[in-house]
Amino acid sequence: MGIIEWLDSTLYYARLGLITAVFGTIAVLAATPAITVNVGQERVVTIPGVDAPVVEPHLSINPRNPNNLIAGAMVAQSDYNYSVIGLSSLDGGLTWYKHEFSAKGAGDVWTAFLADGTAVLSFLAQPDSALQVFRSGDGGRTWSERPATTARGQDHPTLLFGPDGSLYTVSAGYARTKSERARDAIIVTRSADGGASFAGPVSVIASNLLYEAGNPAIAPDGMLLIPFADHHRPGSRRRLQGPRDWMVVSSDGGKTFSEPLLISESCDGRGGWSSLAVFRDRTYHVCPAAELNGIQFRHSENRGETWSEPIRIDHPGDTTPQTRTPAIAVNGEGLIAIAWYDARNDRSTEHNQGELPLPRDRRRSLSGWRTYVFARSTSFKQTILRGDSAETALRFPAGGEYMGLAAAPDGSFQLLWSDSRSEMYRLYTAKVAVNEK
Repeated sequence: MGIIEWLDSTLYYARLGLITAVFGTIAVLAATPAITVNVGQERVVTIPGVDAPVVEPHLSINPRNPNNLIAGAMVAQSDYNYSVIGLSSLDGGLTWYKHEFSAKGAGDVWTAFLADGTAVLSFLAQPDSALQVFRSGDGGRTWSERPATTARGQDHPTLLFGPDGSLYTVSAGYARTKSERARDAIIVTRSADGGASFAGPVSVIASNLLYEAGNPAIAPDGMLLIPFADHHRPGSRRRLQGPRDWMVVSSDGGKTFSEPLLISESCDGRGGWSSLAVFRDRTYHVCPAAELNGIQFRHSENRGETWSEPIRIDHPGDTTPQTRTPAIAVNGEGLIAIAWYDARNDRSTEHNQGELPLPRDRRRSLSGWRTYVFARSTSFKQTILRGDSAETALRFPAGGEYMGLAAAPDGSFQLLWSDSRSEMYRLYTAKVAVNEK
């Protein structure tokens, strides 16, 4: 039973416990160095002129100036639609500048920085879910007036910047087969000029099932790695008996793709998008477990041909934690940060009776890995939501289908998420420092 089914008809509660876990990516056979994680002060992202729920943020850090952050998010409107704002910071997230995009009925924001510091932001705009891409040459303060439109009828678009300077959009859409059958498809477009223009979309039809692309990654050699999850047969309202996560791979700049490579049969797409990350030759995958009972992490040494057995990285207990929207990032040293929403301490849910405290410095050994550390970042606090946030909770109980998590050049990580502890969904940010002793 999903979180949304637990909401009382008159009282809505914040149920968002954000937790971070940090892994080492090198097998250690002897003395394992200690890893300490320090989640810095949580700061409210003050957005002038916005007194409405703000959800589903995405975050990027300028590789040329780590104090320059950009983000995008959705703002709830009185007509139950959403608008999109761009946010930028030049002081590492202490203060933010707002840019309002004119599109109404917009959402699914994603951000990226190019190697030269150019900022890129994309979102879907109604009435036809057109994927629009904007550029900024001043760190996100101002954006191009005319976006590049890459495709229409899309869902969950993401951006990837490749080592050769290519910029990709990856989204879920549909295409027609040679026999003119309409099929779900992964839609990929490529720009060779930093997002000013894009080549025609490439459609990847993986099967006759219903599926969507998740959060992709790009390898140091430019290989494009795109996860997707299937869930229904066409025309059927019954979910597949076993949800499956797959991956397709392109080694020619998104022109052609491999056959689908199976990743998992134990993820649950109802808890948010599965995500990939890459460090050198290793590919990492994170997803909500079946029935939202934990967060699973696995890796591949051969770009998806085979995968390790999953590791449950949240703290197991005697309750179903209702984990959602895991995000993953890897820093330059190969340390992985994973953040997710966790409702195990939410007493308003029928499955969580009583406290199950999560120790701040709990360490558990993983075979073949360094130890990892849990560090709680947000308070678990029940809150009666304001009316407009109650409507938002019905659609986005976890503050969106993804959150912001990015690695900085100094090895730290920056978090950006939405929660409703103040009776309204607002954005919060924190810096996560990682040290080895």
